[in-house]
Amino acid sequence: MRAASEGLARVCDMPLLCHGIGEPPQMVLSRAESSAQLIRISGDPGRLHPEGGSWLEALADWHRPVLLLVGADPDGGVPGAAAAYTALCRQLGVSLIGLVQVQGSWNATQRKRDGLPWVSWIAPEGHPEREQGLALLAERIRPSRDQEDGQSG
Repeated sequence: MRAASEGLARVCDMPLLCHGIGEPPQMVLSRAESSAQLIRISGDPGRLHPEGGSWLEALADWHRPVLLLVGADPDGGVPGAAAAYTALCRQLGVSLIGLVQVQGSWNATQRKRDGLPWVSWIAPEGHPEREQGLALLAERIRPSRDQEDGQSG
C-alpha cells in the first residue's frame, strides 16, 4: 500500500501525508491544507478512535474524497473487506471515488461481477503496466487547474 500511495503521489505531483489510525482524525483534518494533497491512512480507517468517531467518519465530515486501496491475492481475488468498506462508506456518506486493486492480477470480468465501484488497478512493482495504470488513475483523481485556482470549470 505504501509503494502504491507513493507512486500515485509522484505521478499526481501532489504531496503525500501519512497518518496512522491512532492520530485524532478530526484534529489532523482540521489542520490539513485545503490545497491538493493525498493523505494515506495506515491501519483500519473504520476503527473507532478513543476520542470518538473513526477516520472514515471524519473524512465524511470534512467532505474529503476517498480512494480505497484493496490488496489482492496473486490470482486477483480480493478480500470481503472491499465490499464491507464500500458499504460502510455509503452508510457514513463518504465521498467514495472508488476502489483500486493493488497487486495481484487484474480480472475485469471478476471486478464487474462483484458489483463494487472499481476504478483501476495498480500493478505490482516491475510490471510493465504499473506506470500506465498509475498515470490513468492520476488523471482521474488529480484536481483540474481550474479547481486548484478556485475557479469554476
